[in-house]
This record gives sequence, C-alpha cells and structure tokens, in this order.
Amino acid sequence: MTERDEENFMTIYHMNLRMGLTAVILACLCSFSFWFTAAACDLSREDGFPPAAAASHLHAQQQGLTFASALAAGSNYSATIVGAVALGAAPHGVAVMPDGRQIYVTDFNARSVSVIDAAQLTVIDTITVGRGAVNVILTADGTRAYVTNELDDTLSVIDTTTRQVIRTIPLLDRPHGMALGVDPTTGAVDQRLYVANLGSDQVSVLNTATLDVVIHVAVGNTPDSPLATSDGKHVWVTNYGEGEASTLSLVDTLSFTEIYTLPVGIYPHGIKFAPDGSQLYVSVQGEDKLVVVDPATRQLVATYPAGNAPHGLGISPDGGYLWTGDLVSRTSTIVDAHSGALIGQINTGALSNPHAIAFAPDGHRAYISDFTGRRLLVVNVMKPTSYLPVIVR
Repeated sequence: MTERDEENFMTIYHMNLRMGLTAVILACLCSFSFWFTAAACDLSREDGFPPAAAASHLHAQQQGLTFASALAAGSNYSATIVGAVALGAAPHGVAVMPDGRQIYVTDFNARSVSVIDAAQLTVIDTITVGRGAVNVILTADGTRAYVTNELDDTLSVIDTTTRQVIRTIPLLDRPHGMALGVDPTTGAVDQRLYVANLGSDQVSVLNTATLDVVIHVAVGNTPDSPLATSDGKHVWVTNYGEGEASTLSLVDTLSFTEIYTLPVGIYPHGIKFAPDGSQLYVSVQGEDKLVVVDPATRQLVATYPAGNAPHGLGISPDGGYLWTGDLVSRTSTIVDAHSGALIGQINTGALSNPHAIAFAPDGHRAYISDFTGRRLLVVNVMKPTSYLPVIVR
C-alpha cells in the first residue's frame, strides 16, 4: 500500500468513525422519540418486539416484517428475506438490469463488480475495476454500467454485453454517487452523467457519448449523491458534510452553476424522486429521518420516520414505498411514500451493515447490499394489487 493509499484509507476510516459515533450519540439522545414509540420495537430483543406486541409479532414472524402497528399490518404489504448471495469483502452499490435478469454489485475492497443471475441467485461473472469500487449505475437500455472507484479517483465504464471495462476516466478526489440524465440541450437520454466527488466539493459532468469530462461544478461540503430532474435541466445533490447541519444543492445544468441550497439536517445521503417528479425524498443519516422536498417550491414539506442511521434509500417502482438501509439499527425500514406511515422494519442481522437498495422492475423483489455481512440480501415483496395509502388517524 502506497503512502497515498494509506492516507485515503485513513480518511475514509475516520469519516466513517465520526459518522458512527454521531449516529450512536443521536440515537441515545433520541431513544424516546415519537416514531420509535410508534414502532413499538426494542432492537435489543432478539425477536425485535416487546411483550405488548405479541399479536403483531406472530404476523411479523410469518411475513418477515416488524410491523409498526396493527393498522400497518393490515395494509397487506409484506417483505421476506428469501436468500442471500455470498460476495466479496465489502459489497456496496447495487443496480438491476432493466429486464431484471441481472444484478450488478460493487465490492469496495475487492476492486470488482459482481454480476449476479437474478433467477439462480448466483454470481456469473466478476469484472475487475478500480480500487474502492463504491457505486454502480446502469443506463436505461442496459448497455453500459458506470462504476465510481473512490480510492483511485476514477470512473470505470463497462460494456455490459462483453462485461469488459472499455474506458477508465480520471476524476476528482473520491468520486462517489452518480446520476444519469437527459441532455437538456438535445433531449438525448442518458447522455449526461453526474458524479459527486466527496473530497473536492464538486460534481463532475460527463458527456456519455464522447466519455469526456465537460466541467466540474462547485457545490456544498462533501457532495455524496446527485439526482437529475426528468427534463435534465437541474440536478439535486446531497452534501454529506462533516457533522454539521448540511444541505442539498440545486445545480442548473445549462449554466453549470449551483443556484440554490436547502438545509436538511446532519449527513444527508440517499436521494430519490417520486416517479412523477412531484416529490423528492432524502435520507438524513445523522438524524434518523427522511425528509420530503417539494421540487417546485424548493421547500421541505414533510418528515418521515427511518431506522437508526438511514444510509441507502430505495423507492419501489410504483412510487408507493420508501426503503432505507439503516447502518446502526441493522434494519431496512419501509415507509409509505405518500403518507409517511411506518409500514415496518426488516431485521438484516446482528452483524449486518445494510447499504444500497435496488428493486426488480416489477417491484416484487428487493436487493440490499450488506457491507459487513459480505452478501446481497434478496427480499420477496408482496403488496396490494393497487397502491392504497395507509391512513394514520
């Protein structure tokens, strides 16, 4: 390991240590907060339920969910872990092919991407990329995968037909989250790629047709995850920060400038749009919550519950449900995206560290990367045939 490798490794180690300590302190301070009470869940118990919830416990055992209440249990939504695919030392990012047949998972320590057959739940190929392979994103037609290599400061471009790296592109310090977007000048789908660089406080903009870096745009402190609007004219970015109350940045993709910032809390990380673009959801890892933003007014409009230290964020293909990967409580929390009602929590295991969440196109299966468990969790999802919001009275 070179001197620079050691420096990068220690930087990431200390950042994660600060993150973990902050989450633990906040959890202690907030242990009697409202939503934990509503969830009626004692995570110190092996089964996850206090005696008063015995009836719900029986239902949860059958369905694989720790339900927040009888009302939530009555929503007929269930999620059950049905398998796990053993992977390398530190699986992190997850992306599912548009046809749902294959799953791509990055491995931070193994410098690789595993390709998994979704039907057989077996690894069918391993693609060597760069050091610190952290996140992966697939194009809408499934022909390319992009992988950020956080320790190499590079981006790997993969041809998914040959499963070969066709280009390695130098970026800035510690590239992390990515978003594909429409070119706002031509309307070409997936012709822009936005990459957040944690260590440089900038977002790199790439032309995917030429694989050239167009520009680097200055945003907030430690940008983590970008997300483009459907018309490609704007990109929202979570600024993870260093323990302070942090922000979202809004970037104008025509002028390549940050035009707005919105405070959202400590350690904002995951970010997703509702399918119609009417709402923006953000996991706030340091405050155990999700926040909802109205993109039209650029204001916070709601706060939803989450587990302890919600990191990854997924949204079901129908837009009805939000899932978080909770680092400290070792759960995946499921929330009604329309009402904010807590549907339940999946216990991912005593030594787990759930990170990214992705869904099969039909929404009947979810995939959760387990960073410390060295596996990909496979969850079967059963839901009402049509979305019916859970009403909290």
